[in-house]
Amino acid sequence: MAINIDIDRQTDINELVRLLLVRKRITIAELARRMSELEGKEYSRFNVRAKIEKGSLKFSEMVLICEILGYKLDIKELSSEH
Repeated sequence: MAINIDIDRQTDINELVRLLLVRKRITIAELARRMSELEGKEYSRFNVRAKIEKGSLKFSEMVLICEILGYKLDIKELSSEH
């Protein structure tokens, strides 16, 4: 099922990731486990939670989170009206 979320500079990454986690019924601990498994490096639930809360996720980590949750980021050019 597709969901469209318009993201701008005011978008709270914490709220966005939490929304996606709730929709998929996945805990931060499970997310961290899957991130570690796919990336081959350790992601603790505390580290992932801190990154989400601080809004300090790397773009590559956000892409990874979307992949784990079954979403993809789709970047579109803004129309000339903006």
